[in-house]
Amino acid sequence: MDRDAIARIAVEYCWSLKEKEIDFEKAAAQTIEFVKNSLPGGSDVDDKWLKEHLRLSITQEVSDYLMLQGEDQQREKHKWWTEQKDQNSMLHWNRWRSYLTKEKKWSQPVIESLDETTDKILDAIDDPKQNSLLSDRRGLVLGYVQSGKTAHYTGLINKALDAGFQLIIVLAGMHDSLRMQTQARLDEEVFGCDSSTELAIKNGMLREQIGVGKLAFSEQLMVNMYTDRSKKGDFKKSQANKIHLLGGRPSVFIVKKNATILRNLHQFFRTGNLTKDHLLKQGKALIANISMLMIDDEADQASVNTKEISDANGNILPEYEPSRVNAEIRRIYNLFSNKAYVGYTATPYANIFIHDEAGTEKYGKELFPKDFILCLPKPDNYIGPAEFFGLNRNDGETMCLIREVQYDDLFVPAKVKNGHVPECLPETLVDAIGAFLISSSIRFARKQDNEHMSMLIHAVRFTSVHHEIKDLVVRKINNIKNRLRYEDAADPSSFAARLKSLWADDFVETSTHLCKYFFDLAGGCNMPEWPVILKGISEVLEKLEVLEVNGVSDDELKYKDYPDGRIVIAVGGDKLSRGLTLEGLSISYFLRASTFYDTLMQMGRWFGYRPGYLDLCRLYTTPTLAEWFGHIAVATEELRGELFNMDRRQAVPKEYGLKVLTHSDLHIAAANKMQASFEMQEDYSNKISETTKFEDNEDFFRENQNAVEHLIKQLGPPNEDYLRQKRPSKYANSAGMPKHYFWEKVDGVTICNFLSEYKTARNAPRANSLHLKEYILKQMSKNGLTEWTVCLINVDEIDQQQIKIDDDQQQVNMEIGELLIGRGVKRARGSRSEKKGAKAFGRLLTQEHEYLDFDDDQMKRVAELRAQASSISGKRTKILKDSTGADWEAAAYIRSELRKNQPHRGLMLIYPIDKFTNNAFENLSSDIIPIGIGLVFPPSHHSTPGNYRVNNVFRDLEKEDEQE
Repeated sequence: MDRDAIARIAVEYCWSLKEKEIDFEKAAAQTIEFVKNSLPGGSDVDDKWLKEHLRLSITQEVSDYLMLQGEDQQREKHKWWTEQKDQNSMLHWNRWRSYLTKEKKWSQPVIESLDETTDKILDAIDDPKQNSLLSDRRGLVLGYVQSGKTAHYTGLINKALDAGFQLIIVLAGMHDSLRMQTQARLDEEVFGCDSSTELAIKNGMLREQIGVGKLAFSEQLMVNMYTDRSKKGDFKKSQANKIHLLGGRPSVFIVKKNATILRNLHQFFRTGNLTKDHLLKQGKALIANISMLMIDDEADQASVNTKEISDANGNILPEYEPSRVNAEIRRIYNLFSNKAYVGYTATPYANIFIHDEAGTEKYGKELFPKDFILCLPKPDNYIGPAEFFGLNRNDGETMCLIREVQYDDLFVPAKVKNGHVPECLPETLVDAIGAFLISSSIRFARKQDNEHMSMLIHAVRFTSVHHEIKDLVVRKINNIKNRLRYEDAADPSSFAARLKSLWADDFVETSTHLCKYFFDLAGGCNMPEWPVILKGISEVLEKLEVLEVNGVSDDELKYKDYPDGRIVIAVGGDKLSRGLTLEGLSISYFLRASTFYDTLMQMGRWFGYRPGYLDLCRLYTTPTLAEWFGHIAVATEELRGELFNMDRRQAVPKEYGLKVLTHSDLHIAAANKMQASFEMQEDYSNKISETTKFEDNEDFFRENQNAVEHLIKQLGPPNEDYLRQKRPSKYANSAGMPKHYFWEKVDGVTICNFLSEYKTARNAPRANSLHLKEYILKQMSKNGLTEWTVCLINVDEIDQQQIKIDDDQQQVNMEIGELLIGRGVKRARGSRSEKKGAKAFGRLLTQEHEYLDFDDDQMKRVAELRAQASSISGKRTKILKDSTGADWEAAAYIRSELRKNQPHRGLMLIYPIDKFTNNAFENLSSDIIPIGIGLVFPPSHHSTPGNYRVNNVFRDLEKEDEQE
């Protein structure tokens, strides 16, 4: 029995033990014993290798997914699919699930995560069997670079076929190579047969069964395919029109995002046999009674409109003309009455800047994901930017897999031009090739000799230069073969000695480091002795091929044609930058300096899964590019953090403004993809943050009231003499002294814990309790904001003459945490916003409140600085006043001057609000006290203001805050 068969049986056996709740260590030991004693050839299997294989197959866990749902989904609580699922035979899904388990050896947690998240998507769109329904559902699935997005939409297609979708259109990138790769993947994992027309003709129009087709293949599982996996297999209208009988089967089109192909597809749907019987004339062509699902792979590329949509004043033009591919996608989409659009991307920067309201009569709405955004879970063995750059670690350790290189004018200069001819390979590239030989040889020794192994050389986008680089690499490989064959390996000047030094100085140390600090991702990192590696290098060289992978070369990766594993060095550019997978990639030599977040991150083909060889991976790049990748990694993690915040607040895609951290040398995406975006800075240094919006439900206010009472109990008795001690000149006696409650020297952790409990409105972009907490934590790590003064505002006894209330309301003082607080603060212009589902409110803070923690000397300086500000008011174009008439622009200046030497001190004000004189809260239950908060931040000595690009929704919310 071969090793693969033994491994498959071992995994199934180990799973059966795990299902009995036996822990992994015991299950692995029993499995190894079973293999050794019961399976033919089992005694020859290496124990360490088998245990590592079991660990990767069995223990893999998956993080939680995040899903934001649209207003309709939240209101109606869509559950149609989960309610029907148990009654569905699930033929396509169950066949695919069995294939993943038996053939691909996927772990059950990953398969269960796919099952759960695809269920969520189907619930978020409408029942396809209600095909007479007018339905338009649009969503976005956010994954990770090289993380398995194709697997996810493969699962969605299988499940959508079971659910009853009659037409599925897959927009498979912009290049033939990616479309062919997608078609081949779906042939194996959805259709179950080879889609090649030429092969079918040779076999008498019988299609060869492959992939899932070998597990089950019946009339019920067959679909109509209008494209095939060959280079010329994209949609052809002439071929599709020959098909007259549909046989009741669903139809699937896998096409690239090319304007001509999409235009032909649109014309076919309007006139072809597939849909013409369902075409209604209702002022325009509309296809009814056919449910259509459109899946857009790499949805941020080509699909986003790049033409101008607004005039010079920012007003949306009623009939603007979108860019060609975007226009054709929208024309196809809007032909159908019951339709759903699901975009997939790992770099959603352009997608979140699509205008949420723009559209035209001719093309319909822009492709804004109005109904859901799903953030895919991350398997624990995925190596992404956060893992690569150590963003998710507290110990400061990084994987140390980056090797520094510089531009070389004799190879590829920094500003290379088309037509450049490289003269020679730089020594760093020769080292990278040597590292690939060593890496592949070690993988041979680790029993991975039948796996694919790849190296990437991405130095320039020009195809003319790729050919020259390939030629130089081929010559270098031949030179290496000859030197290893004829040189004395003991000679210090030999190439074998060079490789040995690289192994000893780099690989041994790096593998030891990863084994120590990243064992959960890298495993044991077994390192063979040098003679074994040197012998293996000769075997690697025998299989090694150098390919030029671009739009003009005939070289193709076609890993699936090499069941015993293919070893390649791929030289390329754009074609290797989107979707196309380099199987078993270990070494990357990267010089391509794109200044766009999305382009640069997509070029990061080294992200992905590296089972059993993570310690052997290397990225050779410049320090600048490494810094850029690190920055984009931070920006992307922040974006996912925003989605987490939205999920926590049950926000919807349309109402929450997303933002992306910018960089002085980089662009988030092409400017024409971000027409609905605006520049913004977010930093709380020397700022005030206060609540001006509240959720429109009683639970929101009740939970915040509980949070405040919990805080007061933690703080203990307040200091009744606080103001008298701070300002003896004014409050030597208690006459006229405000009766607010004060607590001094409250630690920052307590404030953060309170902000974890206290909820701010989900559509308040700045006064966001989670953002505030994160800022305080960052400052505390630099000894800032460690000490706080907390003040509970008390308006004292009720003035019976001032307040007129209904007869059935009782005139009583309010109480929080056993502290009397009168009736609460009164502020003007409270209102209820039906559209936003929130209660909008005016400003809480007055400047006098901002200075409640100031002593006598500081208050004297306040008066002096106010006078100075007033004397130059004629030179300022806009002066904002608070409710007491104080100058808010001067307040920022005063704050800076008087708090700049106290970066460790903050002030938090808690405001019980008078709900009887503010119509925003008049309908609340009598036992509820609406409570707002305000935080005053000093200038930070370590603050690094973040520049952000925000979408139009965020900007509109900002304007609302300013107006209120």
